[in-house]
Amino acid sequence: METLAKPFDTKKTNRLITAVAVLPFIIFCSAHFVAPPSNAINEKLDAWYLQQLKKLKQEVYDLQQLPATPKNRGACQQLFRQARLTYKKAAIFIEYFNAYEAQYLNGPNLPRTEDDNPDVIIKPHGFQVLEEDLFGNEQSMPAVKEETAHLLQYIERLENETDRQYKFRDAEVWEALRAAVLRMITLGISGFDSPVAQYSLPEASSTLQGIKEILAIYKTNLDKTGPELYPELMAAITSAKSFLSKSPSFNGFDRLTFITRCANRLSSGIYRARMQSGYLMPEGLRPLNATKTIFDPNAFNINFFSLNDRYKSTPERVALGKLLFYDPVLSGTKKRSCATCHQPQKAFTDGNITALSIDEKNSLSRNTPTLWNSVFQTKQFFDSRTSVLEYQLGEVVHNETEMKGSLKESVAVLKNDPTYSALFQKAYPDEKEFVSQYNIANAISSYVRSLVAMNARFDQYMRGNSKTLTIAEKNGFNLFMGKAKCGTCHFMPLFNGLVPPDYVETESEVLGVPKTKDSLHAELDSDLGKFNFTRSVVHKHAFKIPTLRNIELTAPYMHNGVFSTLEEVMDFYNKGGGRGLKIAPENQTLPFDKLELSKKEIGEVIAFMRALTDTSAAK
Repeated sequence: METLAKPFDTKKTNRLITAVAVLPFIIFCSAHFVAPPSNAINEKLDAWYLQQLKKLKQEVYDLQQLPATPKNRGACQQLFRQARLTYKKAAIFIEYFNAYEAQYLNGPNLPRTEDDNPDVIIKPHGFQVLEEDLFGNEQSMPAVKEETAHLLQYIERLENETDRQYKFRDAEVWEALRAAVLRMITLGISGFDSPVAQYSLPEASSTLQGIKEILAIYKTNLDKTGPELYPELMAAITSAKSFLSKSPSFNGFDRLTFITRCANRLSSGIYRARMQSGYLMPEGLRPLNATKTIFDPNAFNINFFSLNDRYKSTPERVALGKLLFYDPVLSGTKKRSCATCHQPQKAFTDGNITALSIDEKNSLSRNTPTLWNSVFQTKQFFDSRTSVLEYQLGEVVHNETEMKGSLKESVAVLKNDPTYSALFQKAYPDEKEFVSQYNIANAISSYVRSLVAMNARFDQYMRGNSKTLTIAEKNGFNLFMGKAKCGTCHFMPLFNGLVPPDYVETESEVLGVPKTKDSLHAELDSDLGKFNFTRSVVHKHAFKIPTLRNIELTAPYMHNGVFSTLEEVMDFYNKGGGRGLKIAPENQTLPFDKLELSKKEIGEVIAFMRALTDTSAAK
């Protein structure tokens, strides 16, 4: 099989997106900002941060010293809760400046691997592991001492970090504040990192208190810039904390109103303060643009998800890619194009259980995913075997059962076509070879990256149009982000597996999907998913988390197309996935046995998901 020519080191393919995402942080440390760092503010920020770390260290130590016995279970849980509240304040800086340590302090309670070393399984550690020890099975209580010792080790590591204070540049601090609000509404209030204790609402309030204390350090500067800025920020925080305190329960929390009335207000206030005070980020490759909220139409930077600046999307490349997308020239039979399986009238799917082979007789093993918003992911294919759209295109073209083509032969054909030759020259004027294997892939990928659908009725509601959602859809969103736990995997607002607020890692899950719909004689689907690529046991039956946007248009569902309706999908999850069908693999990652959703609640979740149908996709 021929492979796509690559203009850079192929060994780094799977780490490429991560490397690109780290680049802005390197830029942060060396660039000159509009507002230069203030030594006085810098010192106060460092002192505040150190205070949080010392308090956190003491609270974890107190928990460690209390005998972890069933008799002390309640006292241990209370100490844990207090430590979590302190962590949430410190996490404003920890999660932003020390992502590596944050993974070990508060990462998911699941074994994991690194992309470049899948053979090594990394054991989970941190608060989420400790939470399950304390709030889950009583038999796990003895593990508390070991886990608290681990936490103390990483807290001390942060405490003793050399030259720590120099990283608190004003522009970065304000970006950390923005990220903290985003993390709170996308992960925090969904229960993502408090799946057992469900202490997410008090923790969100603690995050807000931390933001308030950091902003207080900037009060003098803000007052000089605009006397209304600081009071507006304080009012937004007070309102948000008050709203949280009045919630009857985790499941009863009105997340939709909290986000639209409180969190968006705070995000907008932070944006205004940054713009007026000059705390601007330099031009650079980042996943998010400077916007008031994450729901703004241009919040996401498409070119962040491109390979590099040389191959970023341009109107000429998008136009060329669109022509190639619908042209069967790339297939071996000259009868199949990309659009054969990715049909625009079906939201760029084909409506089949699994895709039809190029021989038009047999079927492939997996369902055809939508291309809408596929730019917003850092892993391609259901098994996540490549990171870049260009490489995905190469694999599909050369696959014997999909397109059975040759990019090398396509180059020769397109070079001899005067129309295409001129279009390539216009799209790639700086390239030595206008028509090349990589430019073909990049052009089509540029078109795919242009397929952004972020104007559903949900988006319009989050931008201020309060008439676009029904009561059932509003209830559905709150269930989606709460009791139904959908939002702990399908992260708002993209509703796929790209983890906010860094938007670097696209997650996979092990659900225990059945081979057929027959729940009485259920059998686990034999597709091993990501394991086929990594050979790591933690990835057996793992599949990439797809987007839920336009989901009402993309049936059938799951990697094997086993479910025909959203009702069937919800029934599967409500039963606990494969575990509920008694077919779950040992490594199933769903964090629940059953959801206990009523028929009415299931209907409301489905109603909300249908509100994610975009105006572009619907046409």
